Amino acid sequence: MTDTSQRPATDSTPAAPKGGWTVKRTVTVAAGAFGGLILLLFIIGLALAVFTNVEATAPRIQIIRDIFIIIMALEFILIVLALAVLILQVARLINLLQNEIKPILQNTQETVSSAKGTIDFVGSNVTRPIIRAGGFLAGTSVLLRDLGGIRRAMRRNGREQHDDE
Repeated sequence: MTDTSQRPATDSTPAAPKGGWTVKRTVTVAAGAFGGLILLLFIIGLALAVFTNVEATAPRIQIIRDIFIIIMALEFILIVLALAVLILQVARLINLLQNEIKPILQNTQETVSSAKGTIDFVGSNVTRPIIRAGGFLAGTSVLLRDLGGIRRAMRRNGREQHDDE
């Protein structure tokens, strides 16, 4: 027979795609390429300014500057689009909270208050009388036991006194 407790545990979580382009990886590569392009343009402009004639290089540097300004404008447009998406997501979250979560919380509060009323009713109308009756019966049984013990003790003492005379 084989022992089933010796089986290796299998991981039920799905494996990450190997070699696939995830959103995080795509954004990281794009940002790195974009930053590298800007750095490359800056290095080219600096090299042209240092190693060539300044009056001949000035129009080229102006072109590089203009390209850099255009790239910055494109970045600004991307940032505005990202902010618009963020604002839309926050609006959807607020809508979700108001239209779905809030009614659920209200129903939960109603249920809790109903349960509290039920607990108060059961405590005052069921539990308290049962406890009082149990206490009364326990006290009565102790009283009867003690009375029976006193009678027995009186009978024994009466017999012992009659035997002594």
